[in-house]
Amino acid sequence: MVFGGRIVGAALLLGGGALVIAAVLSAPKIMRTARPLLREGLKRGLGLYEQARTAAAELAEDVEDLVAEVRLDLDAARPASPPPAADEKSR
Repeated sequence: MVFGGRIVGAALLLGGGALVIAAVLSAPKIMRTARPLLREGLKRGLGLYEQARTAAAELAEDVEDLVAEVRLDLDAARPASPPPAADEKSR
């Protein structure tokens, strides 16, 4: 059994090595062919990134405005605190 496992392991190693060599040798041709597709994909990705960034900034601004409005409402609803008593000032 161990001998058969070694043969399979060696075959996988040789096959993987051949695959790597083939990929390295064919990479320039693949890149020339795929370059326009890659550029278009990057353009679309960057466009989506900019849209998401703008939407996130608008959302953050809306949330900040809402929090400010709520704070104003809470401040208006609080009763004014009385001034400290004369004996508390002397402490």
